[in-house]
Amino acid sequence: MSFKFVTAALAAALSISLLGATGASAATVAGNNCLGNTGASNFTVISLTNAPGNPLPATIPVNGVITRWTFNVVPIPSGVLTNTLKIFRPTGAPKQFQAVGESAPSPIVGGLNSFSTRISVRAGDHIASFGQTSEGGITIVCETGNAGDLVGAFTGNPPAGSTATIAVEQAALQNPITVSVEPDADNDGFGDETQDACPQSAAFQVACPPVALSTSKQVNKGSVVIVVTTSTAAPVSVKGVVNLGKGKKAKLNGGTKNLTPGVLGKFKLKFSKALKAKLKELSPKKSLTLKATVTGASVSGAVTTKTLKVKLKGQAKP
Repeated sequence: MSFKFVTAALAAALSISLLGATGASAATVAGNNCLGNTGASNFTVISLTNAPGNPLPATIPVNGVITRWTFNVVPIPSGVLTNTLKIFRPTGAPKQFQAVGESAPSPIVGGLNSFSTRISVRAGDHIASFGQTSEGGITIVCETGNAGDLVGAFTGNPPAGSTATIAVEQAALQNPITVSVEPDADNDGFGDETQDACPQSAAFQVACPPVALSTSKQVNKGSVVIVVTTSTAAPVSVKGVVNLGKGKKAKLNGGTKNLTPGVLGKFKLKFSKALKAKLKELSPKKSLTLKATVTGASVSGAVTTKTLKVKLKGQAKP
């Protein structure tokens, strides 16, 4: 079996021209900057290897999310061709792959086409392409003339989730496609650089929300309990300080707890010996002020602080 070239009408439009390479990207780039100048009829073409010396890897080198892809082609009539980026993962069986993701079909014009997408990938996944015209399936490829460039072909257009086996391999051909792969630290399927404004949490793709703190207090004889609730899951710390006079202070520590929304967190500020002694000296008509500081950190590290002032009445006996 071998590749069947494009129809005469489209072939006549595929005149050779020179195009610039893709611009620099902060994401990891894979694929090939070659110029699409011919085509395969009714095949999905999968990239297997790039020729030695090519600065880009033919396969996906890192885990992440494809957020953008390019398609580089010689001048063709507008409205003739749509192309779908497809991603295949080796199954372990000889020449067998699983289709794990694909872009929307995108209209291709002559030159360097660039499209946004969102496809989760793993290191070792393969880039593939399927093209469609009004006359049927036609996938544009590059004739590179370099035997180190190698593609395979699946018959037709295997849908996402299916498995397919390469029907034919051919050297000196390659897909004119590059993909930009961004990290996905929280594994939410959104690229951390351009699609996810809160890469620290899979619950948010907009900017990570600050932690809202709600507090109340319970005053006991030898302690104060600070009750805290949060708007989002967050580590919360509570500390307290009491001015004892003459430059002396009592520092109290309620510790740190990881709170979840809707669940009460109780932090006990136990009175120190010095504070207890001072309170026993004071008349019940007098008081000391406990300044309790509640601190919560959002998933992005943004800190929210709330302060409570608690009156501690003197405990001296008449």
